[in-house]
Amino acid sequence: MSQVEISINGRDYRVTCEEGQEERLTKLANYLDSRVTSMSADLGQIGDARLMLLSALTICDELFEVRERAEDLEGANEALDDDTIGGASRAIEAAANRVKEIADRLEDG
Repeated sequence: MSQVEISINGRDYRVTCEEGQEERLTKLANYLDSRVTSMSADLGQIGDARLMLLSALTICDELFEVRERAEDLEGANEALDDDTIGGASRAIEAAANRVKEIADRLEDG
């Protein structure tokens, strides 16, 4: 196990993590610190516990929004009909043919 020194809202903490995870933990702590610092600037002194709670809820809200978008994108793949897929295939094939024609001209020239 490794230990990493992190700073959140001006307070230093020593956190234990698995070997090789130090950089990721530092990155996560920096993100949390930026959110907590921003929220502290907006809300003033509301107490550390409440500040951490509101910051964590805000980050959870972001996470849930990203998850919902990812689910929407996954569902979008299923909504493609044969005409849309066929049109995309034809466009890709036409682009590939054009690239081949350009490559052939370059070889001849």
